[in-house]
Amino acid sequence: MPDHPTRDDIRLLHPEFHADPFERFRWMRTHAPVYFDAQARTWDGGLGLWGVTRYEDIRHVASDQELFCSGNSSRPDSPPVPSMINHDEPVHMARRSVIRKRFTPQAVRSHESFARQSANQLIDRVIERGEADFVKDIATPLPMMLIGRMLGVPNDDYEKLLHWSDLFATGLQDMPPEHLQKVIDAANAWNAYITFWFEKRRAEPGDDLISAIVNAKIQGARMSHVELMYEAMLILVGGDETTRHTISGGTEALLRRPHLYRQLVAHPERLPDAIEEMLRWTTPVKNMNRTATADTVVGGQPIRAGDKLLLLYESGNRDETVFDSPDEFRIDRNPNHHLAFGGYGRHFCLGANLARLEIRVMFEELLRRLPDLALASEASNPYRHGNFVLGFESMPVVFSPRRREAA
Repeated sequence: MPDHPTRDDIRLLHPEFHADPFERFRWMRTHAPVYFDAQARTWDGGLGLWGVTRYEDIRHVASDQELFCSGNSSRPDSPPVPSMINHDEPVHMARRSVIRKRFTPQAVRSHESFARQSANQLIDRVIERGEADFVKDIATPLPMMLIGRMLGVPNDDYEKLLHWSDLFATGLQDMPPEHLQKVIDAANAWNAYITFWFEKRRAEPGDDLISAIVNAKIQGARMSHVELMYEAMLILVGGDETTRHTISGGTEALLRRPHLYRQLVAHPERLPDAIEEMLRWTTPVKNMNRTATADTVVGGQPIRAGDKLLLLYESGNRDETVFDSPDEFRIDRNPNHHLAFGGYGRHFCLGANLARLEIRVMFEELLRRLPDLALASEASNPYRHGNFVLGFESMPVVFSPRRREAA
């Protein structure tokens, strides 16, 4: 057992902890930067989980895949499903290379026109009303429109794909039984759905992500059906969840500080720095798990082989030794080497370029077309219940009604 102080209100996998963890993160960084939560139940029946809170320690663990592996599951409360995120080298890089070329800066730029058209289409749906639920009407649909297009699935399927993606991303620890059943049902429905598209793309391959993975060979062999199912699920969740939570959370941060939104309306050239601050501030992927492969030391704390370490990206993004005034939302923060895309190392988010494109295009159009956007009330907006990929579920906004733009 660790010899540092503990607190009863720190439960690293409990959804209530992640609803507002910042005061506890500050305490942990000061008193127990590598904190042992003895109450955490892990997927393999164990008790106990290390929470890594400081920026440099998170970078260290994320960058050393030999000493801290992903193959024993990237989630401490779920067994390692066979997608690339739960593999180490050389399999991880071989899987990643199948789709990596579709997420390079040059490849992503080819989607900008479609992203802008889609953003304006979403704004047009609400602009005459003068009010909207920003999360449901604007932030949520755009990433699904982009990743759905890249997967090569019909627009009419996006609503059910969103529903499944939401369930897959919440995490399983301390969730009620009815939620677990919904996740199981969604996984079964997803399997049936994606099986149809696998068969179709084997017979009629196209220039889409499903075609790329279903026809790929990894170290000379094709992936099994289960591997393909989870690889496609990872693409779905990664392409949908994180970007929309940054768009909605970034907008909420700006509208709570209306002078900052007005600054961006007047000076849209400042948007690139503002986007990086939104990513730092929201950190939609809250954490990721690594497993120690040998006895070692992290942040002065002895770690044993087999111990699980939860990389608390949100805490690293508020580390006082790295970020000046880290609890202040500053759209001029530069440099801003945040951990919002999974820190560093070979597991750095493959879709980072696409996410930045979507966020930039959406805010360029919001600033241009809704210059007086404001929160509808001072009431707090509901936040997703979970321990993994989190963000606002609803956010009423108001603005001056305007005419729709011509298609």
